[in-house]
Amino acid sequence: MGVPLTVVRYSYNYSSYHLQIFYSNGMIELYHPVPEYIYDNLLRRKDKAAFVKKYLEYDLNFNKLYIA
Repeated sequence: MGVPLTVVRYSYNYSSYHLQIFYSNGMIELYHPVPEYIYDNLLRRKDKAAFVKKYLEYDLNFNKLYIA
């Protein structure tokens, strides 16, 4: 079984609605456009990785880029 993936940090641009998620394995994901209310929900969650997986990875309204 692999090492669990955790969110190290994240940054949000309020003018362009870009959300960057930085993971413990060095991977970066960029989501666009992420409304401010979704970012606010991310801040309230304890398990940030679970939030990203549930609300961002499976929502077809967001564009997603991987930056390695």
